[in-house]
Amino acid sequence: MKKFSIFLFPVFFYLLLGSCLRPPEFSETPVIEFVSINSTLIQQEIDSIKMVISFKDGDGDLGSMVNDTSTNCFITDHRPGKPDYTYTYKIPFITPKGTTKDISGTVTINLPGITCIPFQDTDSVIYKIVIIDRAGHKSNEVQTPVIVVNCL
Repeated sequence: MKKFSIFLFPVFFYLLLGSCLRPPEFSETPVIEFVSINSTLIQQEIDSIKMVISFKDGDGDLGSMVNDTSTNCFITDHRPGKPDYTYTYKIPFITPKGTTKDISGTVTINLPGITCIPFQDTDSVIYKIVIIDRAGHKSNEVQTPVIVVNCL
């Protein structure tokens, strides 16, 4: 009986440990969150915007291969008095690590200098961001805080 309990203890311990080490389970539809922006007050056509978003994707199919020309990140310039304009970006291929397909991390996006609506001293813009994985799953939409642009 003593030998049997000595054998059961390590088995029970490894089962308990294995249940604690389960990888996270994310949705197959990417989920993004706005993390940061380098500045919310910029000079027209001089300062660029650097923003960071985080992502989680359950099936690990985010990003494009090197020879793939499709884009998968869409940043829309949304401001009153001007039609929306969408910048497109290509998130590089992200390889899942280990045996799990779930991936998570951050993406840094650099936008060039902003042009103001003509005949204004200041302008303001909000960027709306969405990503799409290789299966065509569209993420939730996040947005930046208001960015004030000095037009002079």
